[in-house]
Amino acid sequence: MLYRTTALFACLCLASTSGCGKDDAGGTGGSSGSESGGITTAPTTSSPTTTVSSMSDTVADTSASETTVATEPPTDTSSNPGTEGSSGTDPSTTGNPGGALDCDGAVYQCGDGLDNDRDGSTDLFDPECTGPCDDDESSFQTGLPGDNMDCKQDCFFDGNSGQGDDGCIWDLRCDPENPGALIGCEYTGGNNCNNQPPNQDAECIMFCEQYVPPGCDCFGCCEVQTADGPIHIFLNSGPDCSLDNLDACESCTYQIDDCGVPCEPELCQLCFGDEELPPGCDQAECVIGDPCVDTSECATDFYCLLGCCYPPPPG
Repeated sequence: MLYRTTALFACLCLASTSGCGKDDAGGTGGSSGSESGGITTAPTTSSPTTTVSSMSDTVADTSASETTVATEPPTDTSSNPGTEGSSGTDPSTTGNPGGALDCDGAVYQCGDGLDNDRDGSTDLFDPECTGPCDDDESSFQTGLPGDNMDCKQDCFFDGNSGQGDDGCIWDLRCDPENPGALIGCEYTGGNNCNNQPPNQDAECIMFCEQYVPPGCDCFGCCEVQTADGPIHIFLNSGPDCSLDNLDACESCTYQIDDCGVPCEPELCQLCFGDEELPPGCDQAECVIGDPCVDTSECATDFYCLLGCCYPPPPG
């Protein structure tokens, strides 16, 4: 402390001629010198001719100055959306601890860190979210304009619809359950459905199944457990089709044997529509990817869905 005080007065005396270097209370600790403008200055030494009128007052002032400089308020990260463990939402809801998840550069409702439908579950913890390429937390529809509105469906879960990029094809007009009725793709059957899928080729299976949740086929037909047994619902049925309103969902022909990921809860798989692991299971058993509790446990750009890490969809 004596060194600091003496150095301070030496600086005051020399200020008119040569100026002073920064005092080490600014963060340099007990360093032997400081640099300014590329010039290294040595620490100022005491002068034997320096007159001090009130050493006690000076020491008190210097101590107060040092306290002010050295004291910094702690950084609060509780509301930082980029901080792990915080999504900027009500902490009472189940959240996305890694912040926003994108779909090929765009952020939708199922990746924005918000509980958009206010049901207490956020993003991929919401059972109506099928992945980050989903813009509707309140229903099983993806909510993306024009998405999966074609009569000839390709991989439902890759973030885009239309033919030509994944080798998958299924004509809704060939499904006797008539899931395409609401989008102008009513069942017609007949000769147009001869030699149509099922029997997807290897390119389709290899590409699409890596994005498919357990219990769904590649074309958005998923099995949901009810008190009366399992039912098959088409995810693009309509805006009211949700886990709490399965009566608003269209039924569909389940093509799990041709392209999709079956779910076996007895093997500790977390099935589509479920929010809790089967009794006796500590973590999900994953067909593809590593088990996870949240996205922070997955590789960069991967996301956690139904207890398993999934690769980023192409969008």
